[in-house]
Amino acid sequence: MERREEFVNDDCIARGKRSRKEDGSDDITKSTDSSSSKQPFVLPTWIHPILQTYDIILPPQSSLNKIAERNLRVLHADTAITNAILYKRNKWKPYDDCNNTKEEKSIFASNNKCATQAFIPVNEKGGDINDPIVLTSIHLDACNEEKRVQQLQQCLEHSISSSTTCYHPACIIAGDYNAELFEGSCLNAFLAKDEVVDLSSTKKAQTEDVDYSDNRVKECATSLRLSSGTLPTADQMKTWDTLHESVTTFIDDKFISLKRVDTGCTRVAYDHDEDVSLIAEKEERTMKQWHLDHIVYTPTTLLPIKRWSTLEEDELSSKVGLPNNNIPTDHLPIAALFERKPHPQLSEEAKEKLLSLLDGIESRHTIELNTHHEEAKRIRSELEHAHLEKQRKVATESNESSEQQQQSTKKKKKKVQPPPEIIQHIRNGRNEAKELKMKQKGERDSFISNLTILERMVVQNTFGRKGKVTSWIENGRLKK
Repeated sequence: MERREEFVNDDCIARGKRSRKEDGSDDITKSTDSSSSKQPFVLPTWIHPILQTYDIILPPQSSLNKIAERNLRVLHADTAITNAILYKRNKWKPYDDCNNTKEEKSIFASNNKCATQAFIPVNEKGGDINDPIVLTSIHLDACNEEKRVQQLQQCLEHSISSSTTCYHPACIIAGDYNAELFEGSCLNAFLAKDEVVDLSSTKKAQTEDVDYSDNRVKECATSLRLSSGTLPTADQMKTWDTLHESVTTFIDDKFISLKRVDTGCTRVAYDHDEDVSLIAEKEERTMKQWHLDHIVYTPTTLLPIKRWSTLEEDELSSKVGLPNNNIPTDHLPIAALFERKPHPQLSEEAKEKLLSLLDGIESRHTIELNTHHEEAKRIRSELEHAHLEKQRKVATESNESSEQQQQSTKKKKKKVQPPPEIIQHIRNGRNEAKELKMKQKGERDSFISNLTILERMVVQNTFGRKGKVTSWIENGRLKK
């Protein structure tokens, strides 16, 4: 094991390492020391020439140690296999000066499943420092759809948090999704169904007008790896539908629109579902292909121009599988070339008008609630005064002493139940306040429903990163 300074420059050291050895594929290291006493991971030597032109973004040493401990336990190799982002230092630079708190940055720290970084162009004519592009290298869970959904949501949360304006930055999330993103899957619910994403429309960012129930059953069975012909149980479908709807809600709440680059199959191997009893009778086993690697992007700010071909143009790999003598990996690499587009925006006049309408609704609702509260308070005061006068009149007619009247009054203030007319007034007041709040909630819901997606982004921005439009609809005024 050699120290990292002998292999990489200072920039690489600062951004994380790949292997404790010069080449992670060599000897097994059976160290039992704690992670704090271990040598830090360094990149393998075969990648060093690339670093003359490119810099690299990697997860921190703590994440690398974690995956290495797993690999040592399962594969007997003290090697960290992780995600990374390579970028040309003369064209791009990492942009960390976003409006994120230290706490938020720690929540979205890169890990072995998701490496995310915002970039800005270097010395590019017309480049805007306030308009970063966010790249994510992803490797989702191999077995569990719920974990895949959670991982992708975290990546999207991180990407959105990198925005420097009220609009979402350009985002690319690429890598091994370990799923085919077919209609009916929960991951497919992240993708916009409209052919063209129109941010000037009042429709939600995610729309689904087609019944995909049959596809959901098929994709649920595939995710659970049920044997061919076996259908999911009612409980399994209920869990699947709940997860699917949670993705739709997430996309709508975050105003996210995503598309997938039309890459083909990237994985080919023996068909897992092939009837084992028939294998012995066949001279060759059946090869099957899967779409497991994807490039997902924001179509409002990015336009894919070109892409690498996949298995549709690789006859050898399609026949013998991956890896093979020509391609040493079990997945074909994917790549795409994008053209950046400016994000659609509201004019300043439209923005001011929108925020004025929002302030008007909040002010009017606040006045209505305060007026109702004051009126209820005034009526109760009148009822209490009338009740007290009635008590005094009865006491006078009964020739009670002044001291007895005071003691009786104090005693009733502390222990005696309010008279029926006051109790009824309190009940009526609560019901009226409830009806008023429901009416106001309906007005807020109608206001938001009639906004375009761009307008909703602006409204969301006024509530701050922790506020939600749905919370405003439910409860009214939110503090930023």
